[in-house]
Amino acid sequence: MNNIKKKELLKLALSEHRSGNLDSADKIYLDILKEDENDFDANHLHGTILSQNKKYAESIAFFSRAYESSQATCELLNNYAIALRNVRAYSECERMLQEALILDSKFPNTYLNLSNCYLSQSRYDDAVKVLTKSIKQGMNILRCQTEIVAIHFTSLNEEYSDITLSKLKKSLDSLSKSDDASSISKSALIYHNIGDLDRALELFKKSEKLCSDSIPSIHTLKNMGNKSVIETFLRHEYHQINHIDSDEDGIRNMKITQDYYDNLKRVSSKMSSDYNDEDYKYISQFHKIKYNKPPKVQKNYINTDIDYARIERSYCESNPEIVVVDNFLSESFLQELRVFFRCANIFKYPYSRGYIGAFLGKGMANRAFLEFSNHLKKSFKKIFLNYYLSQAWAFKYDSKKDGIGIHADDAKVNVNFWITQDNANLNKANGGMIVWKKKPDLKASFQEFNSIESIQKMTDEVKNSDYVKIPYKSNRAVIFNSKLYHATDKIQFNDNYKDRRVNVTFLYK
Repeated sequence: MNNIKKKELLKLALSEHRSGNLDSADKIYLDILKEDENDFDANHLHGTILSQNKKYAESIAFFSRAYESSQATCELLNNYAIALRNVRAYSECERMLQEALILDSKFPNTYLNLSNCYLSQSRYDDAVKVLTKSIKQGMNILRCQTEIVAIHFTSLNEEYSDITLSKLKKSLDSLSKSDDASSISKSALIYHNIGDLDRALELFKKSEKLCSDSIPSIHTLKNMGNKSVIETFLRHEYHQINHIDSDEDGIRNMKITQDYYDNLKRVSSKMSSDYNDEDYKYISQFHKIKYNKPPKVQKNYINTDIDYARIERSYCESNPEIVVVDNFLSESFLQELRVFFRCANIFKYPYSRGYIGAFLGKGMANRAFLEFSNHLKKSFKKIFLNYYLSQAWAFKYDSKKDGIGIHADDAKVNVNFWITQDNANLNKANGGMIVWKKKPDLKASFQEFNSIESIQKMTDEVKNSDYVKIPYKSNRAVIFNSKLYHATDKIQFNDNYKDRRVNVTFLYK
């Protein structure tokens, strides 16, 4: 194989590789290696694909051959180091990354990978030093700030010290000054978890405003692969505005013009295939939050009549961990939540299976929710141990479509509760959730256990597994090990706005 032919093949393989067609790309790399087993690029890139497929031990042989056959590049050294870290060859991993820094101190991934190498060994101070150096050089600033906060928070949870808390607060202060909604929300959540509720609420409000103001562009909307989600969004938006306007829940300060309402009504009645540029302009504007009055703070968030000790015992003694709690919330908090989720204009995140979500950092955070989270942990100490709140959301469902498919969540404990009245449910045997007595493989990536693309693979994994089916009941909570596969059961609810199925989820890590 001459050099010209080899270059053409590598160009084609790289194109396939970057497009995600790993098998096609790898076939070409292997063809080249049959002709020249020492080819630098083919060894490096074949090793990279093996590593991407988590075949780290196999990849190391090819990275090593590339390393020996030619002058190393920063890309090779970093990819080689990642594989070495995953087989716990930390000294060799560090050596590769130090060599990469000497080769090019401005190669940004080296700092992140070296930090990960130290973190894998719980060398927190060394990891922070590397990330700080990256920040000083103006590389990956926001990501490094986020990582530093996460490191200090992890260290604080493992062993409390005033010094670590001081470092964490200093890092949080830096991260909180960004204009990135995700970073602000993460900072808010950590402030909540270290007991600074007021600062958490201040930052959650900032995150909410950033999300509300960051409306999607017409170009983004026009180029969405699945525009049915826009229809889901608009249908909910229109029904919610109509509900609020009905005055049933006593909402009187909505700032909705007649023009806004008319355009919402018009576009919500259209098929996505019929949208024009003017429609997309209006659709974009509907992503702004118009109303978000929080639920009232409560003396008691959880029903004081439930048997706390029995619930803890049932959860801790079950294998796998799962307990169902009826009459979970206090009646006053339940009523507050029903009104809040009917009227808060925060459901801006639609999904292809017909449900729409609201999230903690995007409008759902408020004092009542954060106090409820703390109350929950204190009430069931044997369940929540030293875990911390990592996320919370709510979903509303379209009764004509499927709910959430099979998945697992990256958390220790999942608290999932339902608030829609029982008379909305047309089939009392269904409408709740299914929890399988099976977890993903320990080495599985988040994508492999929490994505639509992996639903068939997950379905195959649980086909011979036992499961628990929990029928829908208003004010019923299911508390379970969040790593267990779970899904929404078949939905048959009244097809109107007020009777939409609503579930609320709190995750703890």
